[in-house]
Amino acid sequence: MIWNKTIYDTLTGCAALCDETATESSRASDIENWYRFIFLNLDCADLCRQVAMLYVRGSENTRLLAQTCIEVCEKCADEAKKLSGERAKQVYAMCQQTIVSCSNILKMVPHKEQEAAPVSTPASLFYGIDLRDALYN
Repeated sequence: MIWNKTIYDTLTGCAALCDETATESSRASDIENWYRFIFLNLDCADLCRQVAMLYVRGSENTRLLAQTCIEVCEKCADEAKKLSGERAKQVYAMCQQTIVSCSNILKMVPHKEQEAAPVSTPASLFYGIDLRDALYN
């Protein structure tokens, strides 16, 4: 997987914005109307942050979490779309950008892993061990 700074910046930007939005929304006087929006923003922030860390590390699990991130960002964007505030519009736009970035991660071809270790150990490795035991006894 070839590292792309724009993808990383989008993921970390979404994480920061969603964290700020959840904190800001939790201060509302009618907080009970904001629960779903707050929790989706917290989930989105956590997932985007985690995908960004895995992405930078080049983890083989980045693609798995990127798919989940897309699903949560879609939910977060849908919830933000229902609201009229400026912050909700920012969250919607940022989540849309993050969905595109995660989709790009899914399209990336992972590095070819070195030839995987054989599933079973060849008998030739044990032949020398067995032979030494036989000679010793």
